[in-house]
Amino acid sequence: MEFRPEHYYRSALERIQQARYLYQEGNSYSLAMYVAGVAVESMLRAFRLRRDPSFDERHDLLRLFKASGMLQVDREKLREHGISEKAVEAYLRDLQTALNDVFRLWSNNLRYASEDRLRAHLKKITGYKKIKGDYLKAQALHLLNAAQLFINKGILQWPSSAK
Repeated sequence: MEFRPEHYYRSALERIQQARYLYQEGNSYSLAMYVAGVAVESMLRAFRLRRDPSFDERHDLLRLFKASGMLQVDREKLREHGISEKAVEAYLRDLQTALNDVFRLWSNNLRYASEDRLRAHLKKITGYKKIKGDYLKAQALHLLNAAQLFINKGILQWPSSAK
C-alpha cells in the first residue's frame, strides 16, 4: 500500500482519538500508549514525506523528527501574524518537550507488551516513585497528553508545510 503525506496526516488524527478511547475505556493502557505513539509517528511521516519522498527512518522518532522539518518554522511569516519571537520559542520548546516525552515512553515494540510487562518496564525506565493508583495508567496518561500536544502542534503547522 502506498501512502501520501495526507494519508499519514489523517491517520495521525484518527490514531490519537483511538488512543484516547482505549485509555478512557480502561484496561487497555498498553495498547493506548502504543496507538498514541503511532499517532505521533504518523504525523512525523506526513511532514517527512512532504519534504522528501525517500524514506528510511523506520520507527525512529528522533530521526523522523529531524527529517520532518517541524522545527523549521517560518519566523517571518509568524511575525507578520503578530506572533512574538518569545511565543515562537515557547512553541518550539513545547513541541520538543512533547516529542521527548513520547520518545521516552514509547517504542514500536509496545504492541507486544502485556499490561504487567509494560508496568514493570515503565517503573524501571522512569525512576519509579510510588504513586496513588495504577502506575501504568498514570504513565499512559502522560504519554497521551504529550502525544496530543504534539499532534495539536502538527495540526497548526500542517497548512504552512506544503511545498
